[in-house]
Formats: sequence, structure tokens, C-alpha cells
Amino acid sequence: MTNRSRPSITQVTLTDTFWKPYLEKIRTCMVPNVLDKLEESGYLENFRFAAAGIKEHKGPPFSDGLFFETIRGISDFLAVYPDPAIEARLDGYIGQIAAAQGEDGFLCTQTQCCYPDRRWGENGGDIIIQHDLYDQGALIEAGIHHYRATGKTALLEIAVRSAGLICRYIGCPPKANRVPGHSLPEEAMVKLYRLFRDESKRDRNLVLLMERYDIRPEQYLDVARFWYDNRGNHQGRTLSWDKRFPPPYNQDHLPFAEQREAMGHAVRATLCYTGAAAVQQELDAGYREALDALWDSVTLRKMHISGGIGTRHDIEGFDVDYNLPNNAYLETCAGVGLAFWSGEMALLRPDGMYFDCFERALYNNVLASVGEDGKKYFYQNPLVSDGSVARWDWHGCPCCPPMLLKLFSSLPAYIYTMAPDAAEVNLYIDSKCTTGELTLSQKNGRITVDSHGREITLRLRIPEYAENFTVDGKAPEREEAGYAVLTGVFTPDKPFLVQYTLPVRRICAHPAVEADRACVAVTHGPFVYCAEGCDNADVNLTLAACPELVLQDDRTITGKTVDGACCRLIPYYRWNNRGAHPMQVWFRQENWQEQQDWEGKLYDLYRG
Repeated sequence: MTNRSRPSITQVTLTDTFWKPYLEKIRTCMVPNVLDKLEESGYLENFRFAAAGIKEHKGPPFSDGLFFETIRGISDFLAVYPDPAIEARLDGYIGQIAAAQGEDGFLCTQTQCCYPDRRWGENGGDIIIQHDLYDQGALIEAGIHHYRATGKTALLEIAVRSAGLICRYIGCPPKANRVPGHSLPEEAMVKLYRLFRDESKRDRNLVLLMERYDIRPEQYLDVARFWYDNRGNHQGRTLSWDKRFPPPYNQDHLPFAEQREAMGHAVRATLCYTGAAAVQQELDAGYREALDALWDSVTLRKMHISGGIGTRHDIEGFDVDYNLPNNAYLETCAGVGLAFWSGEMALLRPDGMYFDCFERALYNNVLASVGEDGKKYFYQNPLVSDGSVARWDWHGCPCCPPMLLKLFSSLPAYIYTMAPDAAEVNLYIDSKCTTGELTLSQKNGRITVDSHGREITLRLRIPEYAENFTVDGKAPEREEAGYAVLTGVFTPDKPFLVQYTLPVRRICAHPAVEADRACVAVTHGPFVYCAEGCDNADVNLTLAACPELVLQDDRTITGKTVDGACCRLIPYYRWNNRGAHPMQVWFRQENWQEQQDWEGKLYDLYRG
């Protein structure tokens, strides 16, 4: 079991001039808007249908899961920013959810309303389509986060009843051999295990639940491991009747420990891998080699420069190595899933590449998916547009907003990592973290640590895009796996000053990426830049070798094209906020054959 952990979101206070107002916009604009839209779409009404035995269902089969994921994200905001009106609104939802739950704990409204004899994809059903386990996994997550935020047990009790049914029904013989059609419940079960294992020691409410439902926390971990070890074992279960979805689609082609290449639906894959990393943290499950190979498969050969993954439109998923067209699918939820997976991998061992990837996805693919008003969204995040692409107010498959809420509300917990005798600064986001054994803060590069008289190891991440990284004006004496490492007893009267330069860079793709041959992408820090039609007569630019590209005070970048015209680039995440215009990320480069030194930089900077 790993002894590394993230602080809780209530232990981290944001002061960052970018992220503090951004998350306030998400909390005050996006949260109520998403709740309104979910209600207008009839997703709440589905619980009434199930409670009344009405054979009707609105929205996709995973409508319950979207509701539960939204509750999880909102709960994390409530933990830090109490909001009585939003909390009361959730209480009303929870009452309707409780009424819809079956007597044995089953809760998936489409299955209950439309085909109650086909639970778990049985009797001619299809677990890939139905989302029974996905929906109940999202319920478990919501119950945990809502309880931690409010101290109320109503939703957690619903979740415990559902989890208990899953544990009684699914597992090794004589139980049923069922594997999630869409991952998420794997990590949810690990979280439920941790909640009761760790917090029941000091929480009477949890003790009462354990007594009422005869809870053994290990049962949750057991079923999570079963779901990984029995992938590829199809005995006693029917595969998808929809031939678009063969076993690799939901990572069900091999036992997890034997998987080496990222395949199938990109969101299902990243959530599958996130759960596997969580199981590996708790058990010596033998998944480490698979996780490392899959990490390389995704980040070295199947990831775009924006942190977008999942090239294929037909399956919203991975293609063959290095097939990275600029009109690729790159679903928002896949970028969020990649960030979550990165964070879990970092708990297995400290390595800067995990938060390099986290930032790449967060600052580009994820941020781009939400408009400046906090109420419009991208499902896909292509790196080129002819001007016909625009964000939507709502969607028939609105999976992106709930996933975004989950990531944004939990972001403060990823800034730091803790261990009994160590701490890491993973993200340079101004904030203060206070735990029982450590106080750590950062502002404008000044890192202050109080280790309360203990000697600890402090690791400061050296971002992949940073040059001339120094601590108190000197190059680090010790570096390990992308971190500057300091050891000592740290006191708040002796802060560290972390500084580095952020040059504007032209980055080339791997030579095997045909779509971007002889092209460059422009980056500054973690941000990828693009040309938008409202700034440039033609976004299909050929950049001049000289003069240099220049970063302006408004964070735009200006330069010259090969014919002497001026060009203006903006951070990719800001595109499509001034109307629908053509957009492009990769540009032809003058004197390409003379610039091959950029290819050498690529392998240090951009894994993809």
C-alpha cells in the first residue's frame, strides 16, 4: 500500500490570480446552469418514473451517472464554499433518488423503467449500452463526496446499499462474472473502501452505517480487483450485441495486468487506468508494468500536443500509433480522464512527467472546452477548424459539463502531494496547504514550508517547459525524476524562491506524425497557441524563421509570416469566444530543413 496521498480540498486555500476567479466563475455560473439543464432535460424526472414504475425514460442510458457526477463536483465546491441554496437543492434531489432505489439496492433508472429483466446486461441486454455499473459507480462517488462536504448520510446510504448489492452479486464463482461496460465504478469502490477503512475510526455516522449494512470495507476493494483481473474472461457473460463495440472498446480484451497498448473508447480507458492505479496503491496487484506500458502508449504515441486523446470519431477512441490528425475527436471527457489518471499515477511514485501531462491536458484540452461565460461547451476539441465549429449551450449527450465540474472542484487537491516524511509541489498555483504535520504555501514563486521540527524531503517540480530553473538563484544540487529535491527541517522564516524562464517555443511533431510533417506548434509555458480567423486574414500560416515570435502583455504572441505579413496567436483555450472563425494550431515553417534542432527539443518537451 502506498503511503502517499493528496491533501483534502478543505486543506488547500487558493490565492492564485488566475485560478481563484476562474473557479469562482465555474461555481457561480456553471453549477446552477448545469443543474437547470439537467432538470430541463428530464433527467431528474427519470427518478420519479422509476419510483412510480412508469415505463418511460428521458435522455441517454447514463443520465443517472451525469446527475451523480454533477452532485460529486458540486459537493467538492460546497466543502470549501458553503451555499445553503445549492445544498437544499441537492437535498431535494436526494429524496427523489432514494425513492427510486429498488428494495435490494439496485438503481439505474433506464434499466428499471425499460428492461428490468436485463440488469447488468443479462437476458439479452447489453452492459456496454445500459451503463448499469457506471451509473451506480457515479452514485457511490457522489455519496462519498456529498458526505464529506455536508456530513449528511442520506446519499451515502443510498450508495452503500447499491455497492452492497454489487458486492453480493458480482465476483468470483459462484457470483456472476460481470465487468463494467464503462469504467468509473472501479475507482469508486476503492474510494468507498478508503472511506470506511480510514474515517470510521473517528466518525460515529460511518460506524452506524457499517453496523446497519454489515459492511466489511475489504469487500469493495475485492470487487474492484475482480473487475481488473477478469477482463478478457468472458465466461458466463454475453458480449455487446452492438458489433461496433468489441472487447477492446471497453478494455475487456485481456486481464488488465497483461494489457500494454491503449485501445478502445478513450474516456472508458482513462477511467479504467485511473481505477487500476488506485487499486495498485492499495494492493500489490501486479498492475504496475501494465500501467507504465499504457502510460507510454498514450503519452508517447497517441496524445496530441494539446493533451487531447482519442483520435477516432467513430468510437470516440484511440487509433494506431502516431495517427494524430488535426481534425481528431479529442473528447473533453477524455482530457479530464487523462488528468485524473495522471494524478493517480503520481501517487504511485513522484515523477514530474505525470504533472507535465496533467498540465498539458488541463491548460489546453480541458480549458478550451468551456467558453468564457462558463455556460457553453465543446464535446470535441480539434486543432483545426474551418469556422463551422462552435460551442453548444447543451447537448443530447451532455457528459462533458459533469466531468469538468469534477476536475475543477477538486483541482486544489492536486497542487501538493504528501507522504509521512515528504511533500511535493506539483503545480505552481498560488495557494496554502495546511495539514496536521505540515504547512506549505506559495506565492509568485516563493515557497514557504513549516515542517514543524521534522526533517522531510521536499520536491519541487521542474516543468517540462521551464528553462534555467533555479532555487534561490542557484541550479538545484539534486534532481530526481523531474523534481528538484531538498532535505531538511524547514521553517517559515526561510522561504525558497523558485524561478525559471518561459521562452516562446516552436515545437515539431514526431517524424511519424504525418499530419504535422514540416510544421510547428507554438507554445509558451503549458499553453499551446493557435491562430484564429478574427486576428489573421488566413490561419493557414507559414511562419518566417526570423524574426522571433514575441509574447505580448495581453498573453498573445505576434510574429511574421514568410511573406512579411503580421500574425497574431492566442492561447488555444481562448479560441471561439469571439464568434465562430477558422482556427489552426500547426503551421508550416520557413526553412524547415535548417530547423531540425527543434526535433531534438521535442523529445525533452513534448511526449507525443
